[in-house]
Amino acid sequence: VHNKEVKAALGVKITANGLENAIAGSRLLLVKEDDDEEELMDDVMSDLENLLSKISTSGRGVTVQASTLGSLEALLEFLKQMKIPVGSISIGNVHRRDVITASTMLEKHKQYAVMLCFDVKVDKEAQAYADEVGVKIFTADIIYHLFDQFTKHMAEIAAQKKEESKMLAVFPCILNPIQVFNKTNPIVVGVDVAEGALRVNTPIAAIRTNPVTNAKEIIPMGRVTSIEREHKQIPLCKKGQPAVAVKIEGNNQPTYGRQLEDKMTLYSHISRASIDTLKEFYRDEVTKDEWNLIAKHLKGLFDVV
Repeated sequence: VHNKEVKAALGVKITANGLENAIAGSRLLLVKEDDDEEELMDDVMSDLENLLSKISTSGRGVTVQASTLGSLEALLEFLKQMKIPVGSISIGNVHRRDVITASTMLEKHKQYAVMLCFDVKVDKEAQAYADEVGVKIFTADIIYHLFDQFTKHMAEIAAQKKEESKMLAVFPCILNPIQVFNKTNPIVVGVDVAEGALRVNTPIAAIRTNPVTNAKEIIPMGRVTSIEREHKQIPLCKKGQPAVAVKIEGNNQPTYGRQLEDKMTLYSHISRASIDTLKEFYRDEVTKDEWNLIAKHLKGLFDVV
C-alpha cells in the first residue's frame, strides 16, 4: 500500500538505505528539488548536538540511555534540574559496549559508574558484564523512579564512605587530667572535658616545650579505646559533664613520669585529613563551638595549614 499523505496517528514503514544509522525520535525531513541536502542534514543533527552539549565537561557523570531522542531530552532536562551530572548518552537498548563506556567512571568517580536507562531493554550479556565490573544499571519507565534509584545508590555510597573514614574523623576536645591510674601500656587517666566532646577512637596528644631548644614538641599518646564513668562504658563525654576514666592505647606509648607530666593538658590530635573528613562526612555532627575550637585553637597547636 502506498500513501501520498499520512496523518496522526498511523504507523508507517520506511524502506531506505542506511537506516541502521537513523536515530529513533529524530526528525524526518523531505528533500525537495530546490533544497540544500547538506543544510537539512545539519538541521537534523542539530537536535542531537543540542543534547550532546548537556554532557558534563568535568569528566564525571552518569551514563544516560533512552529509547528515543525525545525521551532522552526529557530525561536529560530532569537530571539537569536535579543537578546530576551526565558523562555520556546513548539511544536504544543497552549492550556491552554501553556498559564499557559507563565503566570508565570506575577508577576515579565510582559513584557515577551508573547507567540510568529509560524505556529500554538491557541485553543479558550487558547485564552480566555490568555485574562483573561493578557498573550499576537502573531501568524504569518513569523518570522519577530512576531518580529514586540513583538517590538511594548515592546515599548507600555516602554511608559506606563515612564508615570507611570513621578512623580519620577526629572530633575536637581538650582534656584536663585529674589522676593517672596507669602510666603506660595502656595509659589510664581520669579527666575532665574542658572543651568539645571526647569520643572513643579519638587520637590524643600532649604538647610540651623542649627545655633545651625551647621548641614545641607534640607527644602522640595513642587512641582512646574506652571511656568509663562509675564503672560503665560510655561512647562520649561532653564539656560540663562529670569526669571520666579514659584508656588510651597505641604503639610506643610515652610514660607518665618520663615524657609526660601528670597535669599536662591533653588534646585531640587533629590533622588536615581529619578536618577534611569532618567537613565531608560529619559536618552536621560538629557544633559551631567545636568548629571554633578547631579553627582558633587546635589548628595552631598542631600546625595544621
